[in-house]
Amino acid sequence: MASIDNLRLIGISGTNKVMTGELSRLARRAVQGIRVPTPKKQGLGALVYPFDTQLAEVAVSYHRTCSRVLWDIFESSARRLEPLYEELVGDVADDDRGWLWDGASISIRPRNVQSFAAGERQIVGTVKNALIDGAAKRGMTINVDAREADIEIAVRIHDGVLSVSVDLAGGPMHQRGYRLEAGDAPLRENLAAVLLMLSRYDSRSDVLIDPMAGSGTIAIEAALMARAESLWSEDRQPAYLRLPAFSHCNLRTEALFGDAKPVILASDIDARAVGFMRANAECAGVSEDLCIVHADLRDLSPRVIAKNLGDQATPDQKGLILSNPPYGERLHGGELELYDEMGKWCESFPGYRAAFLMANAEFEETFGGSPRIRKPISNGSLRAYFCLYDL
Repeated sequence: MASIDNLRLIGISGTNKVMTGELSRLARRAVQGIRVPTPKKQGLGALVYPFDTQLAEVAVSYHRTCSRVLWDIFESSARRLEPLYEELVGDVADDDRGWLWDGASISIRPRNVQSFAAGERQIVGTVKNALIDGAAKRGMTINVDAREADIEIAVRIHDGVLSVSVDLAGGPMHQRGYRLEAGDAPLRENLAAVLLMLSRYDSRSDVLIDPMAGSGTIAIEAALMARAESLWSEDRQPAYLRLPAFSHCNLRTEALFGDAKPVILASDIDARAVGFMRANAECAGVSEDLCIVHADLRDLSPRVIAKNLGDQATPDQKGLILSNPPYGERLHGGELELYDEMGKWCESFPGYRAAFLMANAEFEETFGGSPRIRKPISNGSLRAYFCLYDL
């Protein structure tokens, strides 16, 4: 095993370019004079940068399209447990980079370790014992806490190399904390952020309309991204603030683009979903940024939308329609009828862009027209497609 020093962002497969662009924009705004290096791409959903505490702090505090932010600290090509243990004990004993301290608790999270010549539980046990014994050689006592550990250790294998990393957020980044109610088939928050980036949503010029908003994830993420709000609060803090290496850092709660004024209309035909949306928007602190409407898509004409938005938008302003339409059991087989109506409805918004995340292979033919962008993207266990149209 050898010591390494990388900052790793992990996201949804196919989103490397989106994650790179978002981090560069955020870092330039958050840290004066910072130079963001070109990352190494591992697979379709991971970026690797040289480790830098400032860049790491920005990523954990503001990056909305990734799902994990890791500090890679060790790696090994060992294929058996014994040499893995021996290498890791020695490296921990010699390491003083400030990711560990006396009295800390740890938990081990394995992923993609099937290619190792031992089972997952054996790998977890070996890494755990090596960390405890290596820390003891430094005069530290650490313990295991599977539920509320100070440090979450991620163990994974990529290209035949096993890496040991510290999870700087302390858990999945897509769990923002504002979604009090999820409704049916909720969209992950970081996937909503990815859709906004792929659509090139710009709050300075675009009216954003989600006519099938469900519990409001896309609309809420759009408002939060427009101002680059922090992912954290005094009541909910990231794990990196506990690490000695970040002892000079304070919790970042300020918005990076605090003067942004997004114009967003979110609607749903389901009154229950609209109630969820209002509660979630209130919890996220964006109620004043959203115009939330209980309506059928077919009743949302440009005139009705303009009336609801009032003086927030000019009559000739263009924008973006972005939605994750229902499918499957939620429509009881009525997808194609809905998609046909969506296509006709969108025709009344010339000059807009329209983007959808779809899991039905017949969507494009039924909706009509040819998408400018068609990109495969994972939606949980579903293989879906992002389609962007110029109307």
